[in-house]
Amino acid sequence: MANDKPFTFLTGPAGCGKTLLAQAVGIHRVEERKFRKIVYTRLQTQLGADIGAIPGDFNEKTYPFMRPFLDNLDVLTSDKRSAIEQWTKGDEERRKLFFDPIQTLRGGTFHNAYVIVDETQNIDTHTMLGVGTRPGSNTKMVFCGNFAQIDNDKLRKPERNGFYRLLSGLYEHGAHEYFDHVNLTKVERHPVADIVERILRNNEVPPEFEALEARGNVE
Repeated sequence: MANDKPFTFLTGPAGCGKTLLAQAVGIHRVEERKFRKIVYTRLQTQLGADIGAIPGDFNEKTYPFMRPFLDNLDVLTSDKRSAIEQWTKGDEERRKLFFDPIQTLRGGTFHNAYVIVDETQNIDTHTMLGVGTRPGSNTKMVFCGNFAQIDNDKLRKPERNGFYRLLSGLYEHGAHEYFDHVNLTKVERHPVADIVERILRNNEVPPEFEALEARGNVE
């Protein structure tokens, strides 16, 4: 994630630190002024049954889906509230941290930005086309995904899954100058999280997904 390739892909089981690592590197690189800002984005996909409309203004509707980023601040800083205020205060030119739902990205271009695209296993090919074509000058996009946690049944088919199609396509095109892929395997949450994923994963993940993940294994 510290090189100048526009794309980095992080795959692996729940709790292996994909988002945390992406966030830690992003904060460091913004602090050293390699990038001007961090953008954290993801689909506003709900787990299980849809709870319906979320009340409030745009920020209030967005907040529940940005909690993974905020939770990680508990690990990365001793004062989460101060860190949030420091990084989100000021107008758009002075702010360093933006929470943007993927649904709002159409038509935009990222410049001088470190972009974390989270929960990418839930992105279809049409949406991924829109997301993957956003990079402008001096942009790094880190895609974090776990094929065992796809929430849309249609996306369990490799040909319909945008994350699979993009990463496998880059491999097929031999475009290694534009991307890196690392498959993380060690779970950093409570050990029971690893057991639960291993119990339920076999029935959920097509072999094509597992083969693609394995291409990012680092010995």
